Amino acid sequence: MKKNFTLLLLSFLFVGMSFAQERDCSTMENLEYRKQLDPQLEARMQQIEDFTRQRIQELGPQESITGNIITIPVVVHVIYNNSQENISDAQIQSQLDVLNEDFRRTNADADNRWSQAVDTEIQFCLATVDPNGNATTGITRKSSTRTAWGTNDAMKSTAQGGVSPWNTSEYLNMWVCNIGGGILGYAQFPGGSAATDGVVMSPQYFGSSAKGSGFYLSAPFDLGRTTTHEVGHYLNLRHIWGDGGCGVDDFVSDTPTSDGPNYGCDTTHVSCASTDMVQNYMDYSDDSCMNLYTAGQKARMRAVLDVGGVRRSLALSDKCGGTPPPAPTCNDGIQNGDETGVDCGGSCAPCQSGCSDNEVTLTITFDNYPEETSWAIVTDGGTTVASESYSASNPDGSTVTETLCLPNDCYTFTINDAYGDGICCTYGSGSYTLTGPDGQIVSGGSFTSSEATDFCLGSTPPPAPTCDDGIQNGDETGIDCGGSSCAPCQTGGTTVLHEGFFETGLDGWTDGGSDCYRYRGSRSYEGDYSIRLRDNSGTASAMTSETFDLRGFDQVEFTFYFYPNSMENGEDFWVRYYNGSSWSTVATYASGSSFTNGSFYTATVTLDSSNVNFASNSRFRVQCDASANADQVYIDQVTITGINGGGARAADGIQALRSGPQGSIAGDFLMTPTVTRGDITINLASYNVNSAYRILNLMGQTVKTGNLKDGRLNVSELKSGVYLLEVTDEEEKIIQKFVKQ
Repeated sequence: MKKNFTLLLLSFLFVGMSFAQERDCSTMENLEYRKQLDPQLEARMQQIEDFTRQRIQELGPQESITGNIITIPVVVHVIYNNSQENISDAQIQSQLDVLNEDFRRTNADADNRWSQAVDTEIQFCLATVDPNGNATTGITRKSSTRTAWGTNDAMKSTAQGGVSPWNTSEYLNMWVCNIGGGILGYAQFPGGSAATDGVVMSPQYFGSSAKGSGFYLSAPFDLGRTTTHEVGHYLNLRHIWGDGGCGVDDFVSDTPTSDGPNYGCDTTHVSCASTDMVQNYMDYSDDSCMNLYTAGQKARMRAVLDVGGVRRSLALSDKCGGTPPPAPTCNDGIQNGDETGVDCGGSCAPCQSGCSDNEVTLTITFDNYPEETSWAIVTDGGTTVASESYSASNPDGSTVTETLCLPNDCYTFTINDAYGDGICCTYGSGSYTLTGPDGQIVSGGSFTSSEATDFCLGSTPPPAPTCDDGIQNGDETGIDCGGSSCAPCQTGGTTVLHEGFFETGLDGWTDGGSDCYRYRGSRSYEGDYSIRLRDNSGTASAMTSETFDLRGFDQVEFTFYFYPNSMENGEDFWVRYYNGSSWSTVATYASGSSFTNGSFYTATVTLDSSNVNFASNSRFRVQCDASANADQVYIDQVTITGINGGGARAADGIQALRSGPQGSIAGDFLMTPTVTRGDITINLASYNVNSAYRILNLMGQTVKTGNLKDGRLNVSELKSGVYLLEVTDEEEKIIQKFVKQ
């Protein structure tokens, strides 16, 4: 009997060993890892998602952002522990061939099963020029004693034994090394750090056995589709099932809803009431089964490569072999858009003369650490229209020039230094200049972690008529309107233009984004509510007022109350003013010199018409500039007052009031009842209804997790006892105890 049992057990083991390997992509796992290292990553990715949706909506889903073939330069870094892993140039070329066939839909296995299948008009080439301008094969090789690299990006760092990327704004970096753990590959979504940007594949899944012999490849993933899949992630595609059930989206309208990955090649599989698109490159099916991208996926990929897209510079890179030929123009008799060299006689798109919007040029000269430098341009609405970060492959002291085409709007340009010492002058003489159609917008180099400049593009409105010239304020006709239809002239005294208490809403203020929200709790000066700002995410860390017509006032007084929490010494926040054409900082409040944490303050800023322009569309903004580690300031009871003729006004400056709640916001976290048989009501100190929670027993074991949806949490399934409820409210963690009867 014992022998029979042993044989039976061995039979099961051998059956298990005979199972084919299933595809394992670790892109989502790597994303979660990088979120822990980069608290702002999720916010940047959301901005990219907002831009992508807007761009696709502007052009229409069927247009798919077409019009030209985009060629992306590729550099392949081979890191090997043995001769098998040191794959041949021919195997690498076979992978490039597969990429081009798959993305251009010239693959031999393409069929007509799915009408959505399209040519993405994206192609790839091995780079012929390295970052220093030298000729290259587009392949680097490095021997290593390491047998497995994992998914923590160590292979992307020379300091960790790997190979640091070439300039990620100009090259798609691919690392080929043994990842280990059965993982085929992983990629970095747009929005991540330039120091780790690119895709990683294990060598036995890089290349195609159909295009040569003697390659180091492992079936059923030996036809190059792993790299096609990972490059899809790199260009902003999600897994086709959205990494969730039927209610989770992959952000693509023309892919069927699915409840999970498909393995092998069951093309009849049905889930979520539709047939799964098993042949899509973003599923988990075998290489021989995959054969298509859809029009919707094409639109997403080309959006990040389009004007304003986060990977736009990659689409413009010339590292595949010299400068591309100039585009046909009206001057040479060829219609713009025709690539044949023959005048299309008016049947193609009309000629376009250069940038149809505003051409903006950014020139950066690096210091001795180019990899610390990054920048972004964000609209007043919080959408990132352009951004870039650089790597150590950019030579020290070298200069890069970025040319952008921006529509009429107001923007914030922010330049960052990861080390916090600017780009001039401690370690080199770096500098930057941003120039618009009307000349220089800003230049500099001496700053700490970041420097932000607001600017607007488009025509500046003419000076407003005033009471002094006999024309009523607000009349644009040049004729006295008699006070019937336009705003009356100001004749003295004070006028309260705005009062914001935030008890019933935002009171006309705009929530800047991820680092600004309406807060409820004891850090509000009056009532229950205030606006919490944190960190230094530009306009995402700001609250912006509605517009005010300040013409005709001599002075304008801006008064507010605030409570700072966890602001490190020297960290600050600003009051900014928009004068009709540009933003400027009119007051700065810094921890240690202006205030200390844990107390309430009131502050007043007075603007004078002799020093600033009072426009018909003036605005105010309060913006946090602290580092990204849960530094917060709570703004409450904002009053904006127009003054004429020496009316009563408060003194400028800042005044300490009373002490407030200290430390964690646990005092603002209400849980009732604390002894329960079923439901608990959660009242967080904010409107962040998606805060994550977990319940632990007194042994520290997690017994339940999830996200708060409606402020109610059912714990009836728990055994009787004492538990800890831990709520992660964005950057803050709150713990309270309750008893389950």
